[in-house]
Order: sequence, then structure tokens, then C-alpha cells
Amino acid sequence: MNGITVAGTYLPQARIARSEIAKAHAWAISALKGKSRGQRSAAAWDEDAITMAVESSRALLSSGVDIDQCVFASTSHPYIDRSSATIAATALGLADDVITSDAATSRRAATSALIQALRSDSNTLLLSGEKRIAKPGSWAEIVWGDAGAAVLVSNVSPQAQCLGWHSRNEDCPDFYTATGFHPYQGEERWIKEQLLSGIATPTIRKAIEKAGVNAADITWAVLPDPSPGCEKALAKELGLNATLLTQEIVANAGDLGSSHPLFGLALALERAKVGDTILVASFGNGCDALIFKVESLATHASADAQLQGGSAGSYMPFINSRGLFDIDCGPRAERVDKTALSVHARYQRDITSFTGGKISESGAVQFPKSPTALDNVAATPAQYIDVCLASEQASVVSYTADYLTYTPQPPFCFGLVQFKNGARVAMEYVDVPSEGLEVGDQLEMRFRIKHIDRERGYRHYFWKAAPVKSNNGEQN
Repeated sequence: MNGITVAGTYLPQARIARSEIAKAHAWAISALKGKSRGQRSAAAWDEDAITMAVESSRALLSSGVDIDQCVFASTSHPYIDRSSATIAATALGLADDVITSDAATSRRAATSALIQALRSDSNTLLLSGEKRIAKPGSWAEIVWGDAGAAVLVSNVSPQAQCLGWHSRNEDCPDFYTATGFHPYQGEERWIKEQLLSGIATPTIRKAIEKAGVNAADITWAVLPDPSPGCEKALAKELGLNATLLTQEIVANAGDLGSSHPLFGLALALERAKVGDTILVASFGNGCDALIFKVESLATHASADAQLQGGSAGSYMPFINSRGLFDIDCGPRAERVDKTALSVHARYQRDITSFTGGKISESGAVQFPKSPTALDNVAATPAQYIDVCLASEQASVVSYTADYLTYTPQPPFCFGLVQFKNGARVAMEYVDVPSEGLEVGDQLEMRFRIKHIDRERGYRHYFWKAAPVKSNNGEQN
């Protein structure tokens, strides 16, 4: 079988204290106070499942493994008929002959896709992202979180090998989301006593048996926790002595849906020692369980720092970013965001992957590629050498915070960005600290939504500039 070559994660910058959500609804729903400990991650208006999955996987491509297929797992795909995996593959600059496919409609989507990737002989980039929209005041709004996670599955220098797995499918709707409706949850006691004990426990036991290990000897465990107390109850029932990671993730970021098991796996790999064993299980319309043995130390670390990082957000911008209320922004918001699909198709690969060009090895880098290069004295159409700007170092040349230009999350921050390779591009800034930016501040690129056509539902993706973070997760 293939193994896990490398794993990556992404959490949005903002964290909403659950006490803030409970306080906002206290006038009507006092029961939320019992769920108000900890915080949840909150994606900005220009983040969705795709952008977060892309961010989680960018560092994985430096492993040097040739990707054969790209699989995207999510229960919150922004499109019903437009491939999330194909958008992500384009943003990551993968070759156009890489096979792309989407997995959906179950919180097991990522683990089921992981089992298939481990069983194949292909090098698979498995992505997962979640930005699930819950009804204000619901249990889901306060418990869920937004995130991206990814693993590269191959037989090249695996950090972890799969010792065994087991999967069981069963239509047991502990909660469900119907098209056009908000999520609906069943009774918590029933979920804990009937579904988990009757489905998850025997599935995990079977995976442990197939792996040839003792439950008490497993070092790390990422278990499902669809209602409070499930993780500990499962661990006790299974006889585990492992370090449990799910409640730590839920307390600091939330229940991450289909991304949760991959995020937990990445966190375990960062903290594990060679020889440790990791149990990863997910639950939803059945159960998947996998046992891994750590072969080498993680070469890429992000989950731990992201889990402990982030900055405080507030409730009103949070629900606004999810389109849950329609604020009157006046005439400045009255604009047409329709994208001409033929024009977008013509330039979409350069736009989505942020690829500029130069006409010679020593020539000036520019974005976008104009018909005639800016440093070309000839009048003939330029033949460009591609230069991807998404991973290039950059710095602030100018910065403006504009409260008059419409944006769903004011202010609209923009300016001129200088890339180290010589390119200079006018760009939007995101994740800007309250004190703003200074000329010379270091920047890194972030894949985001440029605009959303509210009348037709089309999302136009591009790259934006964000301040570089230090090793402790704080912005410079």
C-alpha cells in the first residue's frame, strides 16, 4: 500500500469565542450557554472550502512527488456542477492531465477517499475543505469550524504507513443536510448510545484487529465526536490509552467536518515519534477507521501552530461573511459582478494559478501577460516564459484602507505589491492587522475569492496578499 508522504493544514485567521455566539442568542436560546466554552475558526467572506483546501496543500508540492490524481473531499462544495478538484488543481499549478475528482455528501468523504488512495498505485493529492453554513442559534453554528487539510499519498519516503483499515457503510442519519435546508441533528443520547456503540466501536475494533496491534498500545487517536462526550466514551469502550486529539481540535477550532480526520492526522504526525501508532476514525452514514505507524518525523508542521494561533473576531462580521443577513450597503454596493465565461476561460489558467511571464531569462516579469511585453521593443506578440507568482516573496510598496469602495468585509485594503523577482502588481490585502500595513512589510500570497456574482452564483477566484506570520502564528 501507499503511505502518507506529507500532510498539511489551514485554519482561517479569525476565531469566534463561543461565548460571543451564545451571548448574541441569549435573549431567545439560553441552552447555548452550555456549549459556550472554547472558540471556533471562522472563514472570511472570500474564503470557502476550495480556498482553504488549496492553502492547506501548497507546501506539500515541494516534496518532489509527481501527482497523478487530485481528489477533493467536502460536504460544502460551493458548486453542484463545477469541479472543486479541478479549480484547486489549477490554482496549485498541477498539470492538465492530472486526474481530478470530487468526493462529497458525507463526513466520511475524506477518509473514504484516503482508503482508496492508499490502495492504489497512484500518487494522490487528497484535499479537504469545509465552510458549512448553519442556521443562527443552532448547535452547529456554535460547534462547527472552518478549515482545510490535505495529505499526499504515495510510496515516496512515507512518514506513516497504513497497518490496517476497515470501513462500514450504513444509512444512519445522526444528522443530515437536505438541499435548500439547514442541518438537522438527531437526539444526542441516541447518537451516543446507539449509533456510535453499534457502528463506530465494532468498525474501529475490526481495523485494530486487521492492523495487528493492541488497542492499549495505540499512541494517538482522532475519534469522531458528533455530540459532547462521544470521544471519551469511545476511547473507554475500545480500551484505548492513546492521547485523544479531537476535543483539543474542537475546543480551539471546532468540529471540522470531513476535514477533521485529516487535520487530526496532520496534528498527530507533527507530535509523534518514530514507531508511534495513530488511529484515525470518522463517522457519518457509516464509519471508516485506519491505523498508521509513524516511519519518520514530520518535515512540514502547521497544524499545532495554527491551532494555538488566530485572532479574536466578532459575531456580526461572522454571520455577514456567510451571507446570513443582507446589510444595506447603499448605492456603492449596486454593481454588476457578472463574469464573461468566454473571457475567463481564455485567461483562467494564468489567473487561477497566478502565472505571469517574461520574454527572456533576464527579462522583466510582468502580470498579466499583455499581447506585447512591456520590455519588448518589437511590435510582434510576445512569447512568454511562465513565472508563477503565488509562492514568490513580496513586500508592500503602498497601502490604502478604503471605507468607500464596497466590500462585504470593510475596509477594502489594496495597494502596490513588489515581488522579489521584479514583478509589481496592484493587489488586494487580506488578514490585515488592526494597525494596518507599512511600506516594506513582507507579504505572502493567499488564494481567495475575488468576487461572487450574487445573481448567478458564480465565484471568481484570484490571489491576494497577506502579511507574513512569524513562527508563533502572530503577524509581523
